[in-house]
Amino acid sequence: MFFTTNPPSPEAASPEVIRVLNEFVAGEQNAVAVPKLSDIDRATARAAAVLWSQIPTDVRRFVAHQMLEQAESNLELNFSRMLLIALDDADAEVRTSAIQGLWEDDSNDLLSRLLTLLETETEPIVREAIAEALGAYSFLASLEDLDVEDAERVRTVLLELFQSDEPIAVRKRALESLSYFPDDPEVEDAIEEAFASQYHGLRISAIFAMGRNVSERWFSVLLGEMQDEDAEVRFEATRAIGAFGDERAVSLLIDMVDDEDREVQLAAIGALGAIGGTVAVGTLRRILRSEDAVINDAAQEALTEATIATDPLRFDR
Repeated sequence: MFFTTNPPSPEAASPEVIRVLNEFVAGEQNAVAVPKLSDIDRATARAAAVLWSQIPTDVRRFVAHQMLEQAESNLELNFSRMLLIALDDADAEVRTSAIQGLWEDDSNDLLSRLLTLLETETEPIVREAIAEALGAYSFLASLEDLDVEDAERVRTVLLELFQSDEPIAVRKRALESLSYFPDDPEVEDAIEEAFASQYHGLRISAIFAMGRNVSERWFSVLLGEMQDEDAEVRFEATRAIGAFGDERAVSLLIDMVDDEDREVQLAAIGALGAIGGTVAVGTLRRILRSEDAVINDAAQEALTEATIATDPLRFDR
């Protein structure tokens, strides 16, 4: 006896997702419905791509922004296939949200799309988002977890963006992403150039970049900037110094805990946690006695980090 098997039916799009998309096509802006767009399959993505272009612009902006925000607050949500559709949107605001929403994706496919998009993209806000997104690949390159050829492509593009006549916002993000490349004289020179800039925003980005670059060249510079009269400068320098993990900064950080600016205080507490060591741990324990709930919470979090930094085996027992 012979049995015949019916051929498998082609993969069908999710009716629930299609229903939600049709509601968006009709102009509804329902944040509660957005999670239905998470983890869609390929067949649904193909149908969604057709419907997406029929959604009014203001609703597409709303949905793209909701996907970005909800994915950040709930790591179980995965809108990657929908965001890849939105990456080709006609609206710059939607494209920007799509790029920002894909922050967890560090695939080679996305890298290629971002670099290709950069070649034709004219809107500064989108170019800024691309420059920032490329930082994930710079970070991988710094860990030697990115193909050498891809790493060089990313480095070259970011360096060109920084050295161009792009808007300051784009140049800032390019510098911050570029700064992950270690032991690179051209990268360090770019940071130095930005630090000496007449533009306050570029100078702030340079200080931020020093904390990512962690070249010894920047350590004494940051110690000096921690005492600047500008609270924003003090904040960025204080936050950046923690990345060095150098106990030489601890005494100054202890002084910064009493800074007149709340954000600087919190940055100093966080940096003490990042550096660790006996003195930092003792200081954080003292700060725990504060009646200020915000300071107390920050000190508790930093103390946990400092304890791990000081005795990494403690949490393995």
